[in-house]
Amino acid sequence: MGMEIFAALIAGLMLLVVWRMFRGRHGVIERDVDRAFDVSEGQPEAPEALELFRASNWSGLTRLYWRIPPSDRYHLIEALSLLHPGLPQKPPEDADSSVLTIVGGLLLFHGARLQGTGPTLSVLKADAPRRMQELQESARLLREASGRNPNDSTNLSLQILMEHLTTVDHAQINSLIGRVQASGEDNLYAALNHMLVYAPRHTGQADGMWRVANEWASSPPNAAWLAIPARAHIEEWFFAMQLSRPNSPEQLNMIDLQSDDNFIRHIARLDDMFWATQQRGEMSGAEASFAHNHFAFLMHVFKVQDRAKPHLERIGPHITRYPWIFLPTGASRPTLMLRDLRRQYGLPPL
Repeated sequence: MGMEIFAALIAGLMLLVVWRMFRGRHGVIERDVDRAFDVSEGQPEAPEALELFRASNWSGLTRLYWRIPPSDRYHLIEALSLLHPGLPQKPPEDADSSVLTIVGGLLLFHGARLQGTGPTLSVLKADAPRRMQELQESARLLREASGRNPNDSTNLSLQILMEHLTTVDHAQINSLIGRVQASGEDNLYAALNHMLVYAPRHTGQADGMWRVANEWASSPPNAAWLAIPARAHIEEWFFAMQLSRPNSPEQLNMIDLQSDDNFIRHIARLDDMFWATQQRGEMSGAEASFAHNHFAFLMHVFKVQDRAKPHLERIGPHITRYPWIFLPTGASRPTLMLRDLRRQYGLPPL
């Protein structure tokens, strides 16, 4: 019972973090503030997947799932959770591993998003038990799917996120990482979710995050994995500039870093490595979107304008929620932010 209470408290704290990321200025969730924003972030299979899901066409959904790369499968499930914001229908008794993973993933993303208004604690008290039930059912479905197909890296990546949102059991997380690495599939979101377990906004320090980020980027299957250390830099910036108190040592150090020539050369070298590695291996659609959005953000906030522009060109109309949600306009009006960025960097309007 004690461990269950502890897990519930951890989950509540994690849900609070998610709530704070999506709340408005006065603690109110901002719904439909940017109707022009493509919540699927350009994932081309999203409309077909939504149609198949609504029609309970499980065989068609299975065929779609397995025809796209592992990272895109993960991103597709995340897109579906926003295109179909209500609770998903229960999978059939004879559902295969892909259907169980999709429904489990939808429950996971649904359970991780707080909806409603009011003070933080009142929202948590009202919603936390129901959200915990959704996360528990999600965990059951993901485990069942993984038992039927132990080599689906998308499923394992979702389970890493589940552990991050609930128990933060590092032994279990390491076990899941080992299974991803043995699966024969490369999944960018396994690397991302692994790294975020140790992000300073969750732990208060960055050493563990950098250890994990550097491990994943040391021998990347393609250039997108170099966006993992880019995200680590962004996480440090976000913790210092948005979550730390004004004039704190973290904030003052980050302000100094923004004008540090050595640091600017460091992230420029990371960018050079990205473009060089891109010539040696093709990125999937979701991987390319993740990489270009993260490098564009990193170069923008550190004012390396000549390096932000080519990434913004590659983004086209598909700005992503993360990492742009770390900026006020990116959180509320991402398409307005994209329009302003393109104007700022001399790109033609879309």
